[in-house]
Amino acid sequence: MDVPEGRRPSLEHDDPPAASRRTSSILNPLSAVRDAMRRISSTERFPAASPARLIQNSNYGNLSEVPTNGGSGDAGMVTVDLNAPSTSRRVSRVRKSTAISPDQIRLEISQRAEELRTQGLSNPAFAEEEYDQDGQLADRMAPLPHFPSRDGAVAWRSQKISVGYDPRDVTPSAINYDDDGIRPTLDDLRRDLAAHGEDSVRQTGNERKLKRGTLGWIRGVWLWSVLNLWGVMLFLRIAWMNAQAGMGLFLVIVLMGTVIAVLTSLSTSAISTNGEVGLGGTYYMISRSLGPQFGAAIGVIFSIANAISVSLNIQGFADTVQGLLEDAHLSPFTTSALNDIRVISVVTLVLLTGFTFFGMEIASRLQLLFFTILMASIFNIVIGSIIPPNEEAQAKGFVGYSNALFRENFKPAFQDDANGRNSFMSVFGVFFPSVTGILAGTSITGDLKDPSGAIPKGTMTAIFFTSVSYIVIGWTTASVTLRHASGSVADLRAGNLTACHHDPYWAHDLSTLPDVCGKPDSPADCPCSYGSINFMEIMEIVGHFRPIILAGIFSATLSTALGCINFAPKIFQALCRDKIFPFIHIFGHGYTKNDEPYRAYALVMIIAVIFLMPSDLNFISNIVSNCFLMTYTLVNYATFDASYSNAPGWRPTFKYYNKWLSLATALACFVIMFALDWKSAVIVVGISVVLWLYVYYKNPNVNWGTSAQANTYKSALNDMHRLQRIEDHVKNYRPQVLVLTGLPCVRPALVYFANSITHGTGLLICGHVLVGESVKQRSVMASESYKWLRRRKLRAFYDYVAANSTAEGIRALIQTSGLGKLKPNILMMGFHRSWYNWSEVAMEEYTSALNEALDAKMGIALLYAKEGFDITTVVNFEKLVEDNTHEGNDQLKSAASADHVVPLELKPIEDPEVQARVRLAELFETGKKKHIVGEIHVWWLYDDGGLTLLIPHLLNRQSPWDKCKLKIFILAGQDPVAAKKEMLSLLEKFRIKADEVIPVDMEQPPGREQTQWFDRLIGGLREDGPTRNRKVSGLGVIRESEVREFGERTSKQIRLRELLLEHSSKSALTVVTMPLPKTNQSAIFYMASLHALTSDMPATLLIRGTQENVLTYYC
Repeated sequence: MDVPEGRRPSLEHDDPPAASRRTSSILNPLSAVRDAMRRISSTERFPAASPARLIQNSNYGNLSEVPTNGGSGDAGMVTVDLNAPSTSRRVSRVRKSTAISPDQIRLEISQRAEELRTQGLSNPAFAEEEYDQDGQLADRMAPLPHFPSRDGAVAWRSQKISVGYDPRDVTPSAINYDDDGIRPTLDDLRRDLAAHGEDSVRQTGNERKLKRGTLGWIRGVWLWSVLNLWGVMLFLRIAWMNAQAGMGLFLVIVLMGTVIAVLTSLSTSAISTNGEVGLGGTYYMISRSLGPQFGAAIGVIFSIANAISVSLNIQGFADTVQGLLEDAHLSPFTTSALNDIRVISVVTLVLLTGFTFFGMEIASRLQLLFFTILMASIFNIVIGSIIPPNEEAQAKGFVGYSNALFRENFKPAFQDDANGRNSFMSVFGVFFPSVTGILAGTSITGDLKDPSGAIPKGTMTAIFFTSVSYIVIGWTTASVTLRHASGSVADLRAGNLTACHHDPYWAHDLSTLPDVCGKPDSPADCPCSYGSINFMEIMEIVGHFRPIILAGIFSATLSTALGCINFAPKIFQALCRDKIFPFIHIFGHGYTKNDEPYRAYALVMIIAVIFLMPSDLNFISNIVSNCFLMTYTLVNYATFDASYSNAPGWRPTFKYYNKWLSLATALACFVIMFALDWKSAVIVVGISVVLWLYVYYKNPNVNWGTSAQANTYKSALNDMHRLQRIEDHVKNYRPQVLVLTGLPCVRPALVYFANSITHGTGLLICGHVLVGESVKQRSVMASESYKWLRRRKLRAFYDYVAANSTAEGIRALIQTSGLGKLKPNILMMGFHRSWYNWSEVAMEEYTSALNEALDAKMGIALLYAKEGFDITTVVNFEKLVEDNTHEGNDQLKSAASADHVVPLELKPIEDPEVQARVRLAELFETGKKKHIVGEIHVWWLYDDGGLTLLIPHLLNRQSPWDKCKLKIFILAGQDPVAAKKEMLSLLEKFRIKADEVIPVDMEQPPGREQTQWFDRLIGGLREDGPTRNRKVSGLGVIRESEVREFGERTSKQIRLRELLLEHSSKSALTVVTMPLPKTNQSAIFYMASLHALTSDMPATLLIRGTQENVLTYYC
């Protein structure tokens, strides 16, 4: 026919309207019911060439089809006529978090494998039908279930499970949403079956039900938070901070720290009220919000930080005790003050750890005692500031209230000291560790009666209470003390008390002062030994009764240490129970009814002792502070991330938060880390990154419903909408393949070959068509298939449909697979070797699938291999399911080696044909060191838009085909030299490198040998041939009229077969432009034409594009 120059004929030019083709229509629901009832009552069935053997399933009483010929289906369509039993075990349930015996695990694996194997068995829908033991065609529909008697329903109703529409419906209850919650399945409700045991619906999630403690928000959160927020800083550094920054900037510093603490507490309150908080507190919230990667990193860092904080606070206590002993000229333990501090620290640590063994109730009572002492100390300072000081106190800087002193101390006076230059940020860095105790209450959530209600109230009130106390104590002390004082009463009487100078390098050792210092005529160059900048114990002078101040120092250090001793083991216990890191699960064991982690207590004590040995922990104090800051950063970011995802599951009852404030606070905490000490910040961030990467590559098998998962969905949805607004362009064309494989594990060669085309950069969908009733275990099939794909690093999707016929199922896949612009544009199938014995209906279904794809503007790719593809009979489904359960370990191994190959899960193979199929799959597998050596021959005979050339080019770019040479065969026409030159020029414009271009002559008539071969092929298929009973048997015949009508086309195809055998019989892969099916051509004649192009050939790919450009040479 005449076609305008520069244009290709459309696929419809040579065909009548598409509606006239013989295709299977999708039934509407009403007609589907009629058809189902008709199949029950009618004996009409499609004849089959080789009947399948039926097995009576003794467990369920239903019939399942099993191939008797080793599985000859190669097209990649699972078409088992299977009626899944309604009472089949739900293998998709999540196991309870309680201990499961190895026998139970093996039983579950066996059940899952059996159901997967049952769905995986397949024969071509176009070949076999089902026969019963008497040789009669079996019904496709399963027998109706046996409904229980009315007495059973009454007995069920007597259990008071429900008062709803159905006696088996359960009323809404909180217990139904626990991990142990059980509801009847939908199948139970529809068929009136009992709902219990293995057949019940168990809820997803891997959280164990936690037995709550008895502590309320005051004793459980407020008290612990207040004591952790105070700490030893309350008495030793508040006066110094006021003296350096002045009362005005000190107020700013306290308010800045309070704002960060409050905003972080708002984020913590939002997370803690979004459901019940389990064991582990901060670790639990971060891991369940941001995922195991962030959670595991923070779990380790936060636990170690609390353990080291124990050492820091106990050492502060030991320093004070040792100083008192030294003042009293006592050295009861050793002759070295350093060793005395170590002994005192270890003894104190053992005693405090001993208190934790009595449980949180005893520890809370002890904390209440510490709180009482601290409050008495604070009142002692306030009262002492009012009482007029004596001369000795005045000489040391405590002079009482005065307007002049208030105005002087209100302004900053930053002065250097032995630790370096002081500034606003350095003073803020000293104060900020005081607000790192806001997560104290969240660290013991297992001991709280109501964590969601206690954490917000307790934390917020504790922050405001301690902030006010810091301001009150700081301003009280600054209002009555001088910055510098000599400490000499003589200087006081002489009026030169402040004549001394500030020496930043003086070690505060009075014995080193010159003899003239401290006398009435002492020179001005004597260093100041007292005053709020020089004397850290100035509050002991301001306080009216010094022993109470000392008791307050002891209480501040011991209460914080006691809190950290309790926090660290419980956080680490939760981390160990999640089994994210190897070899630490032994520390997750709990003892007594309160689930106390004694082993973790011992571990924390060992860590604390190790860090007590240096006796000087200044070099790691910044690391501890930055560990807390890193935790706050992630708490705030977790709130932002969860809120930003807009997930329906984000429903915190605490509403006074803002996602943008949470993000800003997270950034502020991260910046403060480096402002305090950039070296320790780098160490903390580095450790976090290493732990994050380890967990990321380990990929633990947990599903916590994190905000990261919610954001992945949101991001994908937004990208899909953006992609939908982008117009298609030929430069952005990429193959998006729908490959009909059934279960991917039963035709791995087909999956591997399709993946070599897309290679993770294009859409790949493994289609599965099941003829018959939809199986109940659809989620199991999808889950196991995705695990199988992921373990092999195949970026593909699995799509399943159940239909009344194969053609109907393929049509559904073509129409429904994909979403928006991410829809398949190529349909790939295997080409059957056994088509000769198909029924006429089967052949019509096969060709109608091709026509459906062409109508949908999809390209077609038919892959032929003489070995075949189906290995169902040798797939070890039990091993496959067991290996899928260790998916994370496979990924960790594959991450260590880029060439790691996951072997197929197979039984021992005796059939040589199946062995050949397995070898073919191993040959096609991607991501391995071995490469296919040979040539890829591309027979680009007719211009289909370039798909015939693009596919082999993409194959040639990636393993295992990247070492193959690429040869292009073209029609020679009248001038072979000119044709070759023109093709080389076109390839150069397309930027596709070919090793050789070979013109071939298709104008010559075919030789006698191949003509006779084709005659023998169709001889037994013609209507006047020797096997006329084919038509009677429903196998289909070739009409004589079409033999005459398509004689010339058939002659060219025979000539092409000659050339293929001549040039490409030794190639690694042959790619040929596929002839299109004609509407007036019978399916069996078209199958014979395709057979002529593939028989006696190596792996052959028949491709046909949509006549639209997929290649361009424009920039």
